[in-house]
Formats: sequence, structure tokens, C-alpha cells
Amino acid sequence: MAEALGDPYLDTTPVSKSTAEFPTLKPTTWKEFKGPIPVEVTGAGDVDGTGRKAFFLHLEAKPGKEDAVQAFLRDINKGVDEEPLTGPWFALRYSKTSFLIFEAFPDHSGRREHTMGPGGAQFLRVAEIEDFLAFPTQIYKFDVLHGKFGIMMGQPVTPVVT
Repeated sequence: MAEALGDPYLDTTPVSKSTAEFPTLKPTTWKEFKGPIPVEVTGAGDVDGTGRKAFFLHLEAKPGKEDAVQAFLRDINKGVDEEPLTGPWFALRYSKTSFLIFEAFPDHSGRREHTMGPGGAQFLRVAEIEDFLAFPTQIYKFDVLHGKFGIMMGQPVTPVVT
């Protein structure tokens, strides 16, 4: 009799014990980094400049600095709460030290406004960020092709009428 396979999506390892690392396209060390803002941006998420846009960010905490990254994510969240064109927005945890942000925008101008708004401005805290991140934030740009927009966290979403 064949042994039943376990659920490949059910990993009961607590996040605080997980040693999985989120894959990066080009990990950079702080020593190699030359930019004014601690981010590396990649992706072809502006193929034609039209349509919905998104960012996917990977933030890797230095060991023991996970709480500082979580506080930084809360600060970003407070900022994006003030940005009418940013959303949905999620801060995610992949493992003990790997954190992610997914954020979407109605168009290219909404995404550009976010980078200059209260959420994106959190990345200007360069000295503080260098203290708690293992390497500069990896930002991936995307075009949003499809999505389910009427439900959020199992609840119907009522559009805001302006």
C-alpha cells in the first residue's frame, strides 16, 4: 500500500524557526551599494506604461533585527493608509528573517505618487535601514494582468465612491 503524501502547502514549522530564504534576483551587499536610497529595482513592470501596476519588495533582516523590520513595516503601513491610490497593500513574512511587501496601484502615476508619498518616503531612513537590513531592499515592478478585487480577507469590499 502506498504511503499517503502530505499536504505540500501545509508546513507546520513556526515562522520563528524557519530557515528558508526568499530567493533574490540580485542580492547586493551594503558595501557594493552605491545608490542614494537603499533599494535595488528590477522588472519590466512598465511594458506599455498603461494599466494596473504593482511592486513586490523583499526585505531581508539581519539576524536579531527582525523586530526592527516589523516596526519599519508598521511605519510604512501608516504611510500607505494616507495614500488614496495605494492598495491593496500587504506586509508579509516568509521566514524568520525574510519579509515582503505587495502593493498595487491603479496605474503608473499612482505607483509613482506612492514612491514620493508617506509610505515610500520611509525608505529615506537610510542609516536606520542599513542597521537592520542584511542588504538593500529588492523591488520588483509588475504589470497587474488579472485580479480578484471584490473580496478582501474573505469579506466583500465595497468600492469607495468619490
